[in-house]
Amino acid sequence: MRTSQSKRLQLTIKSARVTAYSAPYDEPITNGLYTYTHTEIVVVELELASGVTGVGWTHGGRIVYEAAKEVAQVVVGQPLNTERIWKMIYRPKIFGRRGLATRAISAVDIAVWDAIGKETGRSVHQLLGGCRDQVPAYVAGGYYGKGKGLDGLQKEVSSKVSTGAKAIKMKIGAVPIAEDIARVDAVIEAVGPGVDVLVDANNAYSRLDALKMARLLEERNIFWFEEPLSPEDNAGAAELVQRTDVPIALGENEYTITGFRELISARAADVLNADAQILGGITEWQKCAHYADANHIPVAPHGDQEIHVHLVAAVPNGLVVEYYDNSLNTLKDAMFKQQLELNADGSITAPDRPGLGFDLNHAALEKFRVQD
Repeated sequence: MRTSQSKRLQLTIKSARVTAYSAPYDEPITNGLYTYTHTEIVVVELELASGVTGVGWTHGGRIVYEAAKEVAQVVVGQPLNTERIWKMIYRPKIFGRRGLATRAISAVDIAVWDAIGKETGRSVHQLLGGCRDQVPAYVAGGYYGKGKGLDGLQKEVSSKVSTGAKAIKMKIGAVPIAEDIARVDAVIEAVGPGVDVLVDANNAYSRLDALKMARLLEERNIFWFEEPLSPEDNAGAAELVQRTDVPIALGENEYTITGFRELISARAADVLNADAQILGGITEWQKCAHYADANHIPVAPHGDQEIHVHLVAAVPNGLVVEYYDNSLNTLKDAMFKQQLELNADGSITAPDRPGLGFDLNHAALEKFRVQD
């Protein structure tokens, strides 16, 4: 009896720490609609009474940082019960239903799962089902850049293929369709046969232009066409799914199981880019993935590979993991003591270390700290 009570106390969250980090790009990068100057990450550390610390993180700046401080304090004193904690931190009247505060909720929930894994000695992908250990990956890139041109774009994607990548994602939507098609053709030529090309518009197109682009992408056997339309336009995306053969991928801007139920009910996507760092954490991501599986839809998360390799590996409908190198995540090399790299065949392997399997490198991160 005393041993059981003592163990429960050990599994209680004793304290929470939230820290924000920012690292600039050498040159700003631009996608279909947005330009970024920095990688900004908010980290949540939850220390248990046992001494174990769970780590979760998401992307965002000042607003996400302030929200995460508020949300993290709610879980202090609570046991490691994922559903109980999620119910406590998903409070629409307090933190809102969607948006940047949900990223803060996500980071806290991810830290809870990391703590559970570390406390039990099991990796997160094993805790969630352990469907497989190795998963396909694609390397993100192909942003617009000042003076990059077609030669620069080809050199960039060729360098990514040289690391073992068997799939490359590039950005479209910021320039006229004919100019973007020339960019797509340049990438196809550069990567050669046997390497899939994915395109991402980041919500840049009208319905008419999205259909025009989709027709051209069909001819080029593009792996998928990601976020062609506004995330508010499920009806338009559903029409595009019906009128084109290129797979439509959506979901990185969607939140909670309710949002994904609406996407699936509308038949708006062939592939779901559910991001645990945005939609509400691992607890909610797992529900979205299982609901998608019941509807015969694969999941291919947007977001950091250190988290999503576990999630794609855990479920039977996991399709592929997005992989950011240090040209896109300028904190990648500094953030963790361990690194997750591509295998020779372009796949990545889920770490079998406890939790997510990564320890923060506080010393290397210190020069990038902006809030604590």
